[in-house]
Amino acid sequence: MFSLKSVIRFSTPLAVAALLASALNGLSASAAENGLTLQLDANTGTYEISSAAPAWTFGGSFHFALANVIRTTGSDRLGAYEQTGFDWKNGAQPMSGWIRVYPDKSLALFSQTCATAAGAPPPPFPDFTRQPDRLHVFSYGHKEFAPESFSAVNISTPWLLFDDSANAVVISPASHFFVASMIGDGQNRVASGFNPEFHNVPAGFTQQTLVALGHGINATWDLWGGAMLALQNAKRPSNEADTILKYLGYWTDNGAVYYYNYDEQKGYAGTLQALAEHYRQAEIPVRYLQLDSWWYYKTTTNADGTPGKIKKVERLPSAEWNRYGGLMEYRAHTNLFPNELAGFEKDIQLPLVTHNRWIDPASPYRAKYKVEGIAAVDPKFWDEIARYCKASGIITYEQDWLDRIYSNSPFASELGAGEAFADNMARACAEQNISVQYCMPYACYFMNGCRYENLTTIRTATDRFNTNRWNDFLYGSRFARSLGIWPWTDVFMSGETDNILLSTLSAGPVGIGDAIGAENAANLFRAVRADGVIVKPDAPLVPDDATYIADAEKKPAPLIAKTFTDHDGIRTEYIFAYNRHKTPADTVQFSPDKAAYVYDYFAGTGKAVDAGAGFESPLAENDSAFYVVAPVGKSGIAFLGDKGKFVGTGKERIDSLSDDPDKLTVGLVLAENEKSVVLHGFASGEPKATVLAGLDDAVQFNPATHYFTVIIKPETGTPVDKSSGDPVRHVTVVLEIQK
Repeated sequence: MFSLKSVIRFSTPLAVAALLASALNGLSASAAENGLTLQLDANTGTYEISSAAPAWTFGGSFHFALANVIRTTGSDRLGAYEQTGFDWKNGAQPMSGWIRVYPDKSLALFSQTCATAAGAPPPPFPDFTRQPDRLHVFSYGHKEFAPESFSAVNISTPWLLFDDSANAVVISPASHFFVASMIGDGQNRVASGFNPEFHNVPAGFTQQTLVALGHGINATWDLWGGAMLALQNAKRPSNEADTILKYLGYWTDNGAVYYYNYDEQKGYAGTLQALAEHYRQAEIPVRYLQLDSWWYYKTTTNADGTPGKIKKVERLPSAEWNRYGGLMEYRAHTNLFPNELAGFEKDIQLPLVTHNRWIDPASPYRAKYKVEGIAAVDPKFWDEIARYCKASGIITYEQDWLDRIYSNSPFASELGAGEAFADNMARACAEQNISVQYCMPYACYFMNGCRYENLTTIRTATDRFNTNRWNDFLYGSRFARSLGIWPWTDVFMSGETDNILLSTLSAGPVGIGDAIGAENAANLFRAVRADGVIVKPDAPLVPDDATYIADAEKKPAPLIAKTFTDHDGIRTEYIFAYNRHKTPADTVQFSPDKAAYVYDYFAGTGKAVDAGAGFESPLAENDSAFYVVAPVGKSGIAFLGDKGKFVGTGKERIDSLSDDPDKLTVGLVLAENEKSVVLHGFASGEPKATVLAGLDDAVQFNPATHYFTVIIKPETGTPVDKSSGDPVRHVTVVLEIQK
């Protein structure tokens, strides 16, 4: 048990009293009702953290006595805490550490510090060997795009443990993400340690681990993510922070029509110029162009150093651009762009997003800059790349092949190598006002990347978005959403309705790869305004709690994913479901928290549902469904927003809602060249519309279904607001239930 002899210092008389009171039973740091409780036995080195709801305990032990045990209080970026500190020896190496619990949050933070340098890292801490029985285990895999795994993958990834009632805990490294690793099986052992190849640990090295525990799987992900961001002092971007997040774009990456493909009579640059001009003539508001790996100088050497193909595409000319090896030089190949990228960008009148990969062994950059493995870690290299991007009209730099870069560089073994690569990339681009996108990331890139405000987007599924990518994408989006990085689906064709719907619901980029003239304009305008601004939800679409539980139990249930918009407490949910198990029929089930109107977007029908009542609908084999769940407010109205948009209440279209008894006031935004918008919803009685700075047609109301529509038009001469950068018209609409 706890011994008073092990305490050699106290911060306050209050701390002394607390220790004396607990002397017979060991040291206890007890947080308030919402927090966790820590129990520590200094004689045996046993430690436990417990929660009241759920009644869970996680315990481990050093298996030897601890010295200099002291209880203090303070505050950090997570808030007020109670800390228990102690010392011990790892063999001959002196160590110190502490555990913090937080009175108002179900969080615990573990820390250990090496007082002297060592060849190998210390043992894991925490190292839990006692935990609740029969918890499901979830983590992210050690593979490109970090796919979901219902098992304990021993890498730098968060582990989610949960039960059938959606009680959950997330445990992860909270620092040094490239060399850290979770260890164990998630059932008998849950430990936070290091990669086996990590070596040369410096004196003063400190590693932290975060534990977040709560009810609700998604709620616990949010708790963990918020704490991670706070610990990193991270500033995360909005979902309109850069051009690719805000506007419709065109992509030439793998799966797009013009990926290593072009009209050979026009040339590559000429083909893309014709594409841009076609969209302008068709009044389809593409606002940027992505150039994939085809545009710059490469070798034929693979990332692992083995020889690759001489040509990427046999029918195309043999040149350094038509290869699939490492980077030789990051500039536009003169065969494709005789006027360089800067000239092309001026000709095409679209800002550019450009791709990059690893540094080839034969690259001249190696003679100028420091390269570790195949990763550039020299700040001067990144300064050169960022300056080139800025001069060329590049607004977003896409770093691809991150998995190969990690595997063929000393990121896992050398402290600071991965950070030097990622830090300098982000810094140099930020200095040139260029945002960054990650592609093919491992889980460690997600966690380390949340520190960079200009890392705005991340790929969470493999190339060419389609049905067989949805599962990975949505589970990966949960990871990205926790850390404030916006997920990108990858390219698809505009005629693929479900793909463009999911891309819109991701709250990330929306980008197409159609052939010239093959675009589906009607689908595109379900996602964007006439000026190309994406009308999107507030957060990425992610699997609901029931889906996690069903997948953990391997039940053939549909995947149900949810997102929302929130206008001062008026929260509208957007729910996507699909039958992915090839069963003849499945059932979509969910229960709104409040009385709501559930609108089947593609069927164009709806149903009023009481608070807590279940909604069910059949789902045929290979079928999908999309529902909008709008709360019935004090006004008696469940507002669905713009009938023509997937996300009818997206803030890019509806910038405000005010709900009062018998009256709903709507702030409506129209692009400068938009002439009308159809609003729709459910009303308890026949509504009338009053429009300020605009006109309306008569409200169409069906007394049997209580569904209504009304066409709203801005008044001729309504002032155009240009303060946002996109000229828009603001119209106020008041919907009132007629007495």
